[in-house]
Amino acid sequence: MPILKRLYLRLLGLMAGIAAAIFAGIAIAIPVNVLLRNAFSTGIPGVLDGVEYGLLAATFLAAPWVLARDAHVSVDIFAAAFGRARPTLDRLVNLLGAALALIFLYYSLEATLISAARGSMVRQTLVFPEWWALAVMPFSMAFIAIEFVRRAFRRRDQRQMIGL
Repeated sequence: MPILKRLYLRLLGLMAGIAAAIFAGIAIAIPVNVLLRNAFSTGIPGVLDGVEYGLLAATFLAAPWVLARDAHVSVDIFAAAFGRARPTLDRLVNLLGAALALIFLYYSLEATLISAARGSMVRQTLVFPEWWALAVMPFSMAFIAIEFVRRAFRRRDQRQMIGL
């Protein structure tokens, strides 16, 4: 396997690992917070904010990895009806996905840069620059676009990815 591809797949795996760690942190923080609130009438300040932004980050970080492993939701019944034209349909759908990811990349990058330029802040229990939360979107969309292009041009015998 070429070194660039291997590095790319490892980066996707690292992003998925970070997402898994965020999900694990959320799974621990919520019951601990509930226990503290019920047993001691006090919770962990900012845990709900952390869960909210953690879910956002984890979802976007894991999405390219899920796409690379063909673990996303797909409608095979519709695609199966195309028979021999299915490879062409697959390619067109993947190219459409890449185009949409690039559009989302553009607008999410624009929103992130505007937020950073304005100095917008998230002011809840936790206070932090808004662009921190927004930055994960263009980062993820770049990898999703790359993955859709990879999927559009891979050979039929390469459809199933090996484990990352």
